[in-house]
Amino acid sequence: MEKQIMLFSGLAIMVVILNACPAIGQCDADIVEMLPCATFVMGPAVGKPPPECCEGVKLVLDKADNEEKRRSLCQCLKDEAIKAEVKIIPEKLMNITGPCEIKVPIPTDPNVDCKTVPVF
Repeated sequence: MEKQIMLFSGLAIMVVILNACPAIGQCDADIVEMLPCATFVMGPAVGKPPPECCEGVKLVLDKADNEEKRRSLCQCLKDEAIKAEVKIIPEKLMNITGPCEIKVPIPTDPNVDCKTVPVF
């Protein structure tokens, strides 16, 4: 039952995001890659994120290989979360880094100004 709820939640988020932007751009493609992380960063999921989450985040972060792309990714994630009215738990975002063995080169605070904050 819990898996069905998680799957439904992920699909619902994907539908909201894809309907918000009819043309699939880089931002939308990045969001789709990270959908397996949705239930982990938004809800009661505990422990390690699913392997698909780690793979998606790594793929997206590997493409953000310079400051301009990182700022763009930061703004993309922030804008899409606001449009979809997604409640992301910042601490959960940070819990992805260890188990996924990644360094997140963009701020994870949903209130950040992506245009002025330094990116790593």
